[in-house]
Amino acid sequence: MDRISEILSFRKKWGFVNYIIVLVTMAVKLILVCSWILCGTIIAGYKVKLASIFKIVLLAEFVWLLPSIILIFWFGLINTTYTLNDVQYFAPLSLLNLFDKAHLDSWLIFPLKSLNLFEVIYILVLALGIKKIMKKDYDSALKFTLPVYGSALVVWILFVTFLSINLGT
Repeated sequence: MDRISEILSFRKKWGFVNYIIVLVTMAVKLILVCSWILCGTIIAGYKVKLASIFKIVLLAEFVWLLPSIILIFWFGLINTTYTLNDVQYFAPLSLLNLFDKAHLDSWLIFPLKSLNLFEVIYILVLALGIKKIMKKDYDSALKFTLPVYGSALVVWILFVTFLSINLGT
């Protein structure tokens, strides 16, 4: 009982650190995506302000609330008896759902989980915002967004997969 009390008091005392980590992680993600898109605009010869790109990326990030809402709805109302693995491997509308997770190598989980419908929606929302700041038609904005953000996504997936292979997680 003393150990449990000690753990709970430690968690209460240092729980705010989790919120700081989440904020720092989100800030780093926003900065990386904005920087990647800004580099793409510079290479393509467009003059765009970083603040404009930041607003677009920040608005597009709201797309990622949808899978979280689905997860809460799914495990809160539909599948109320679940394990930690169920939550960990829950990836609505992703390629991971096409395979049996038990028979996959662990390094394949992240790439298959990352390729999902929400990523497509995110790219479409980014293209819509880029359309507005570049004052181009939607097709041109999408032709710009796909290779620029798509290359960032591929690099990120390769990086995480490389880490998961080397760290054995």
